[in-house]
Amino acid sequence: MIFLSLKTYKESTGEAAVRLLSCVKKVAKETGVKIIPAVQPTDIYRVKKELGIEVWAQHMDPIDPGKNMGWLSPYAIKEAGATGVVINHSEHKVPDEQVKKILDKAKEYGLRNVVIGFNPEMIIKYDSWDPDYVSYEREDMIDGGVSMLTQEAENIKKLVKVLKHPLIIGAGISTGEDTKQAVALGAKGVILASGFVLAKDPEAKLRELTMGFK
Repeated sequence: MIFLSLKTYKESTGEAAVRLLSCVKKVAKETGVKIIPAVQPTDIYRVKKELGIEVWAQHMDPIDPGKNMGWLSPYAIKEAGATGVVINHSEHKVPDEQVKKILDKAKEYGLRNVVIGFNPEMIIKYDSWDPDYVSYEREDMIDGGVSMLTQEAENIKKLVKVLKHPLIIGAGISTGEDTKQAVALGAKGVILASGFVLAKDPEAKLRELTMGFK
C-alpha cells in the first residue's frame, strides 16, 4: 500500500489537489495496490466528492464536537469524508500522551490510523497501543531526497519480526526501487510526500512506485 502525504504544497492544495489525485483511482484499480492520500482538512470534502477515493486527514485533535475554536475534531473530518488519520508526523509532532489520546479518539469515531515513530523504540511502543499501522520514519531523513532503507535495513527487519501491526516505511521514499526494497524487508507499504507531489508526471511516478509490489 502507498500513503501519499500531500502536506501544504501549492501543488496539492484546493483544485490542484483534485488534479494531482485524479490518477489515483485508475492506478489503484489497474495495479491492485491500495493508495491512500492524506490531504489538508480544507480539501477532504472536495477530494472525496470529486474523485470518490479513500481520503485520510493529516492530523486531528482528541476532542468531541463543542466549544473547541480552531481545533480539528474527528467528527468534523469524518463528516467531511475522511476514513482515517495520520498521527504524529515529524512536521506535526505531539507528545506520547497526546498520541495515545488521538489514537483512542480515532478508534472511538471509527477512523483508521497510522502512527508515526522516529526510532525503533517509539515504533514498538506505539505498536502496543493497537493502531492499524505503524510507520517508521527517521526524522533526519524526511524530505532529504535519500531513502533511509539502506541505513535502517537491519532495524526494519527486526521490527517486522516483533510488531503486531503492519509496518509502513517513510523518509526519503521516491522511487519504485525504494518501494521494492521496503517490501523485501517485510514492510506493508510506504509513505511519501514530495516524491509524488512535486513529480513532473505524478501518474507516471505513482505507477513506478506500485511496481515495487510486483
